[in-house]
Amino acid sequence: MNQKYPNLLSPGKIGKVELRNKVIMAAMGMSQSDNGFVNKAVLNHYAARSRGGVGGIVVEVTCVDTPLGLNTGGMLVIDDDKYIPGMTELASVIHEGGAKAFLQISHTGRGARRSIIGEQPVGPSAVPMPYSFMMGLGNETPRELTVEEIKSIEDKYAQAALRAKKAGFDGVEIHSVGYYLGQQFLSSTANIRKDEYGGSRENRMRFHLNIIKKIRELCGPDFAIIVKLSVVEQGTDAGISIPDGIYYCKRFQQEGADAIEVLAGKWSSESGKREKPESAYPDCMAVPLCSVMKAGLLLSGSPKKIPYIGGGRAQNPVEAEKALAKGKCDFIFIGHALLVQPDLVNLLNEGREDEIRPCIGCGHCIDHQLQHGGRAICSGNAVLARGDNEYDIKPADVKKNVVVIGAGPAGVEAARIAAMRGHNVSVYDAADEVGGQMLLACKPPFKQHLALLKPYLENQLALHGVKVYLGKKMTEQDVIALNPDAVVCATGLKPSVPHIEGADRAVNARDILSGSPSGKNTVIIGGGSIGCETAELLGKLKKKVTVIEMLDSLAANTGKTARTIMFGHLKAYGVRLLTECKVEKITPDSVVYSDKNGKRFSVKADTVVLAVGDKPETSLFDSLTGKVPELYNIGDSNGGGIIPNAVYEGYTVGNRI
Repeated sequence: MNQKYPNLLSPGKIGKVELRNKVIMAAMGMSQSDNGFVNKAVLNHYAARSRGGVGGIVVEVTCVDTPLGLNTGGMLVIDDDKYIPGMTELASVIHEGGAKAFLQISHTGRGARRSIIGEQPVGPSAVPMPYSFMMGLGNETPRELTVEEIKSIEDKYAQAALRAKKAGFDGVEIHSVGYYLGQQFLSSTANIRKDEYGGSRENRMRFHLNIIKKIRELCGPDFAIIVKLSVVEQGTDAGISIPDGIYYCKRFQQEGADAIEVLAGKWSSESGKREKPESAYPDCMAVPLCSVMKAGLLLSGSPKKIPYIGGGRAQNPVEAEKALAKGKCDFIFIGHALLVQPDLVNLLNEGREDEIRPCIGCGHCIDHQLQHGGRAICSGNAVLARGDNEYDIKPADVKKNVVVIGAGPAGVEAARIAAMRGHNVSVYDAADEVGGQMLLACKPPFKQHLALLKPYLENQLALHGVKVYLGKKMTEQDVIALNPDAVVCATGLKPSVPHIEGADRAVNARDILSGSPSGKNTVIIGGGSIGCETAELLGKLKKKVTVIEMLDSLAANTGKTARTIMFGHLKAYGVRLLTECKVEKITPDSVVYSDKNGKRFSVKADTVVLAVGDKPETSLFDSLTGKVPELYNIGDSNGGGIIPNAVYEGYTVGNRI
């Protein structure tokens, strides 16, 4: 065991379940099931993380009542005995890796969407779900559940737990966070009932207390029951206060819960300038809530007797260890960091922290499921929620001389995988440092976690013996002279200059993000991700900013959660956003544009910034076509668009060579 983290890596107990360490993998929906059934992709996903060293795994949100309780089409299900065989395989592979297995059981309630469940959602009351940053939308008014229906759902939770026990799970987690039914019953704004299930705190938590009692009766004292709880709601529709959270924790403890995972809920129709995206979250951000709950319990005369699980961007082991050492919480939950790096805990144990790939907080894992109806994807882990056999990196049959042009995420991933397979790999980049587009992506406000990727990329190249040559712009002749067996072009983007009168007076957004000054009145031409992020930076600097975009939408490639928060900042900074407008010309002191009706306007500008969308840089790839034995084009130079696509292309090509 790494003595730097004696608390984090030492054993612990939840109820009567003993865990090898105090790291819990938090439940995170992958939407990778086959119509609710466990498949090979699900087994691969959890087996990898169990082998990776975590103490316990809370398997992703699993539906107890189809179709009403479904969240996505790929959600796991356990509302029928037919799901037990797959769940048995799942519990088995988790145990084989050394971790304990808990199944998160849930009902989506009013958070469900008609497009998924085929009918009107249900909830404690006929109160529509307010705007959720994670969902990226509000929802239709639900149908209020009858008392008989509520009792039936309680039974379904208990029967789901019994199925989990029969399948070999060590316990269950009752999901009461976010837009799920558990939190809806506890919230005074979502639950406005006047009967035994609404009104007082005790009535609002009756749903949970009945579920806990029924699970205990069916599953016995050795089966662990965890409650994942929003101990406070924030925002315009907040319905759980800190005193409410303390009361709920007290009663859950009294009624037999074995542990509480502590989080906060968030509802707001829009974001203010204080809201931060995940790319700027502080380490262990939810841990202080555990301390508040413990202090509140002590003051209430019911001191804490069960473990509290805290976390929230807890991939920094130093901060996680401090939280445990100071008694702020008893276990640490880690979520996205384990999606990126399945063997994170093993690396900590072995003193190899510098090999841990960081979660950059891009949010694509969530966005791709909830906004696009797909499986989770990751900017760091190319095989997340992928197919049956893509986890294997097999040695190359023939070792080759591989040349990679471009040291961004795509190029480095291709080089890393190719080198791991035994190839002789060299990387060349015209820039003086590794990182590619990521060097620019971390410049806007609230993107500091993206900067964590650069040292990881550098270390991976060194670790796998990749030769790196920086400050070298490669030509066709340069590449051919190296006599490569395979060439991977990951040459990124080139600036796009629009055909606008006076465009030579403008500067590129990249220059502004890199530190070039701008005047008091700035006009940004182009409202894509870079244009809006540049506006955010300048707005924060108290500049008067106008963004002009031809299309009817802005920042389309930005994840919904991050996009909502960014627009909240832009509004707070007074940034003017003009869509469906065309720039006609740039004068020495203004920008002339027309709206969709052809009416012309002029806006004052002492600085004009071009953010009209860069183009793939394919000149080297084009010149090498037919002149080297193997040639590949990946990442932005292949129209990659978002980091997960670039990394997946790099991984795939690295395995193909």
